[in-house]
Formats: sequence, C-alpha cells, structure tokens
Amino acid sequence: MRILIIGAGEVGRLLAKRLSEIGHSVTVVDKDEERIVSLSDEADVMGVVRDATDPSLYDEIDLSTYDVVVAATDRDEVNLFIAAIAKMYRIPRIFVRVRNPETSRLLSMLGVEGVIAERQIAANIIFSYIQGQYSIVELIPALQGDFLIVSGVVRSTSPLRGKSLRELEKVLPRGSKLLLVYHEGEFKDPREVPYLEEGMMPIIITRRDVLRDVAKLL
Repeated sequence: MRILIIGAGEVGRLLAKRLSEIGHSVTVVDKDEERIVSLSDEADVMGVVRDATDPSLYDEIDLSTYDVVVAATDRDEVNLFIAAIAKMYRIPRIFVRVRNPETSRLLSMLGVEGVIAERQIAANIIFSYIQGQYSIVELIPALQGDFLIVSGVVRSTSPLRGKSLRELEKVLPRGSKLLLVYHEGEFKDPREVPYLEEGMMPIIITRRDVLRDVAKLL
C-alpha cells in the first residue's frame, strides 16, 4: 500500500518505521527538516519537508494515488485539516490522532475511519491500574472486524511476567497480537522490550471471543 503519514514525531516515526519494514511504500511529511532527515536515515521512507497546512502540497505529492492517510501531528486543528483534505481526495482509509473530544466528534461527522483519542486511552490506562490484578480494559475498538485493542497491568503473579516477545507469541490466544508496551510514561515498540516486567502494560489486539483468555494472562 501507499501510505502518507503527516507528522514525524514519536507516533509518526514509529509507525513509519514499522510500516516500511513490512514492505509498504511510506511517505512522511513534516516541516521540521531535522526530523525528516533523522527518519530517512532510520527507515526506507520518502521524507518531505513541508507545512501540512499548505494545500498545494497535496497536488505536488499526488495525494489521490495514496491508499491510506495518517494525521499524526500534535495539533488537532492540523489533523482535522488533513482529514478534510484526504476526504476531498477520496482517500479510502484515514486515521487521525486527536487530543480534544470535540475534534473526535467533528472527525466522526466527516466519516473518518479511525480516530485515536489520546485522552481516552490515557484515562483507560489509569483505570486499569486502579482496577487491580485481573482487570483488562478496552482501550479502543479495533479498526475493522470483531476485534478489540485492550490492555492490562503485568503483576508479580501474571503468567506473562518474564516472557520475551517470542515466548509471548506462543502463549497469546490465536488471533491476538502484542502491539505496544506502555511503561514509565512511554509507549515502546515490543522489539525494544527484552521481556515483560511487573508494572508494564502490554497493549494487545485480540478477538472478542478470546478476550477472557487474554485476561487470564494478566
């Protein structure tokens, strides 16, 4: 797929690297030249140093040829603008990072497929800490199909404690996959985590019908 990511901060950078590694054609736009140069050194992506609010950008990169647009800047108003432009160009799939619930409502009105509300995720993470040992919390619905993105806290007695990524893949129920690990205020690529420690929060995509099995591992 041809994928356009606007914003080369932590979210955009990690997403671009992972998508390029599995063979997608990825273009990343950011007005910060240093970010683009750094990302281009780390991953096989096309970097464009431009202001995403300049409408002429989208004709220049031939936006209509892309399959997916991801608005991953840290400004809701910019991400809303990008989503509107992508809808105008009839991009099949659009995903947007947002902070303000009002922005989420506007994006839903636009018919945007994926709206990732950071405050909602953060609140649910805190909730899962409060709930205790065997809690598992739905963070957001998965982007398509009968799936959920869930998380929970690894406790001292959790079967997942001490498991490496390879070991984790063997014990997770069929159809489940580790997406990220939240630890010490940061989202980490699972490949950067040698093994799951107590207090870490694995973020897992799983089928609804095996949710109880995932919960038993936490």
